[in-house]
Amino acid sequence: MDFKWIAVMVVGIVLALFGMNKQKQGAAWGQALAIVGALIAVAGAIMNMTNFFQAGSQSMAREKRYMYVQTKFLGEALKSAASPSKVCVIIDPNNFVDEWGDELPQPRQSDWLDGVKAGLGSSVEIIPVYPEFHIKKPANADQVMPPMPYTMMGMRDYKKVCEKIKKIKPDAVVNVYQFPMEAPLPTAPAELTGYVLAFLTSSAGRDLRAAFQDGGAKGAEVVASVLTKVDAVYDETIPAKDQAAFNRRFVLATKADFDAKISEASGSAKK
Repeated sequence: MDFKWIAVMVVGIVLALFGMNKQKQGAAWGQALAIVGALIAVAGAIMNMTNFFQAGSQSMAREKRYMYVQTKFLGEALKSAASPSKVCVIIDPNNFVDEWGDELPQPRQSDWLDGVKAGLGSSVEIIPVYPEFHIKKPANADQVMPPMPYTMMGMRDYKKVCEKIKKIKPDAVVNVYQFPMEAPLPTAPAELTGYVLAFLTSSAGRDLRAAFQDGGAKGAEVVASVLTKVDAVYDETIPAKDQAAFNRRFVLATKADFDAKISEASGSAKK
C-alpha cells in the first residue's frame, strides 16, 4: 500500500466534492474543479489499487464524453451566430504545461477543445489561450510530491489571458475553462469588449441573463452559453447519440432564447 498515492486520492476527492458543491451554488469554475479533482482521485486510486482500473477508466471515459458534447454544441452555436474564421479558446493550462508551469513537449488531449473544433469545423482557425504560471522546480523534483495542478484562475491571470487574446485579434472567443472568482458574470465579459463570446457555465440566473442582455454594450457580445441543468443526470450510462447525451445534463442558451433556456436549466420553466 503506497501512502503517497492514498494522499493524492484523498486530495482529489476533497477537490471534487468542493467543486461539485460550488457548481450547485452557481460558480462557473465549480465544474472544472470537480472534474480535475475526480481525475486526480481516480489516478490515485488506479496507482494504489489496480483492481480499480476498469471502473475508473469507464467513469473517466463517460465524463470525457460529456465534456466533448457540451463544447461541440457550444461551437456549433457560435458558428451559427457569428461565422468566425479565427477563434481563441480559453482553456485549462494543465493541457499544455506540467505541474511546474513548464511547457509540455506535446499538449495533452482535451475533450473540451476537441468538442469546440468539431462544432466550429475544420475551416476555422482555433487558438488555445491559457493562464501561464511558473513554480521553481527543485533539483530532486523526481523524488518529491509535485505541486497541485493549476485550478483557480484569478483576476490577474484572467486579464493577462485577455491581453493575449487582444494581440491575436480573433473574431470570437470561447471560454471552456472558467471566469475568475473576483469577476463572475456579468462582470467578466467586460474584459473582452468588442468580441463575440460563448462559454460554459453553471450559473442559471439573473447574472447570466444580464450578460446576454448587455448585447455588447459594456462587454463582449454573449451569443451562446451551455448551462448545466439543476436536474442533470449523473448515472453510469451515457446515450450513444451526442444530442441525447447533451440533453441529459445540459441546456444551450442563445441570444434568441436565453430567457427560456435559463429558466429550463434552473428548473423554473413553466410546465
